[in-house]
Amino acid sequence: MVSLVLGLIKRPTSRTGRYIRWIPIGWTPIPSVDECASPDQGRFRLKLRVIQQRDAEVDAWAETGESMSERAVLLPHMEVKMSVLVDPDRMHLALEEVAAVLHQTVRHELEHLLDEGYLALPGPKCRPQRGTTSQERWQKSVRLTHWYRIRLRLFARGDMTRHKWKLLETRINESASSVRGKFVDYIVSARELNASTRGFQAEAKYRRVTWDVPMHEYVDSMVLSEKMTQDEADGAKSMLVKWASHCIPHAPISEETISRYL
Repeated sequence: MVSLVLGLIKRPTSRTGRYIRWIPIGWTPIPSVDECASPDQGRFRLKLRVIQQRDAEVDAWAETGESMSERAVLLPHMEVKMSVLVDPDRMHLALEEVAAVLHQTVRHELEHLLDEGYLALPGPKCRPQRGTTSQERWQKSVRLTHWYRIRLRLFARGDMTRHKWKLLETRINESASSVRGKFVDYIVSARELNASTRGFQAEAKYRRVTWDVPMHEYVDSMVLSEKMTQDEADGAKSMLVKWASHCIPHAPISEETISRYL
């Protein structure tokens, strides 16, 4: 997918600096064990938007969810909406940087599709009938339930009972999904922590650096943009490092980062 996106970025864009196109990805959904409705093969699509802005730093972001278009009522599918920001004057020079960011973003979103949605192994209950609930209220998948259990083992320390931990997790998730919530809660929430960790690993492998290099760059950029305080950043880095050490034991992490945050 990364090479496909890079190929589209190289194409001339419109005067507005935006290029939007639907691309059938063709992933095969994992069949459900029950009779819940699921889409056919080829119903997962990428919506790409290239934004040209002079003097802009290379950036990429994406979101996944069930398509809300009228056509999707008859042909349900999942959307991956990806946006890439790049300086048109540095387009050719920045492609290597774009590729690195895309490796992180694509892997991050793939993890979300595996955690929740049509690509996820179903949890105890099937996905409710279409239209009765939103994407965010789907039953937790097997993977996401597993992540909650790992979080309990890794971060519930001292006198933190299961009841107290559940209340803390609920508060973090509510803050993460709220417009006025703390950005640090978004990063360390159950839905984002594993996806972010895997995304950093994908970028690190492409750049041939240790896992913690893109992690530090991302979290530090949130401090510079005043979305997090330095104390919140240190707390987020500690959770990210502990998660990576446990869930991606082969990920190379510098000794300095391990000694400070693990």
